[in-house]
Amino acid sequence: MKHAGTQTLKTTRLTLRRIELDDAEMMFANWANDDEVTHYLRWQTHQTVEDTKAVIQNWFEGYRDDSKYHWGICLNNGEIIGSLGIFNINEYDSHAEIGYCIGRKWWGQGYTSEAARAVIDYMFANTDIERIETYHSVLNPASGRVMAKAGMRYEGFARHKYRNRDGYQDCNMYGIIREDWFDFSK
Repeated sequence: MKHAGTQTLKTTRLTLRRIELDDAEMMFANWANDDEVTHYLRWQTHQTVEDTKAVIQNWFEGYRDDSKYHWGICLNNGEIIGSLGIFNINEYDSHAEIGYCIGRKWWGQGYTSEAARAVIDYMFANTDIERIETYHSVLNPASGRVMAKAGMRYEGFARHKYRNRDGYQDCNMYGIIREDWFDFSK
């Protein structure tokens, strides 16, 4: 599969860029330390800035590999308010998952769907990916609205799709294929 790496992307209101160690305090304060933000995620809420630095260090090392994709979601004033990545890339089938997280202060303002749309566009325009998919806990319908706004289609329901700190989550599944993206982006 052809890869392009994590490149800086701009939208009307956002800059998506590589996350750096200098972002640790903002990341910790804006979303990584918030139990409500991380409630439906697979990772634990960060207890210290050191936890956040360890995660960023791992991402930073991954940037050396063009098949790793992880962006910080930044307002145009430079404040980092969330993150978004492409994960679980299947080279043979040319598909991957998209995942995101944004600070509670910025919920409901369209930032996450704007960022997701930019990354979906980037992946289809710059790699030969055929499908991007994702899922959300049925207890978190706002995430499904983000997926739909980003051009993804509801594709079904999966019982106990993933486990978080509350146990196994039933999920709604979404996806977009290259053909759908081409039609959606017209």
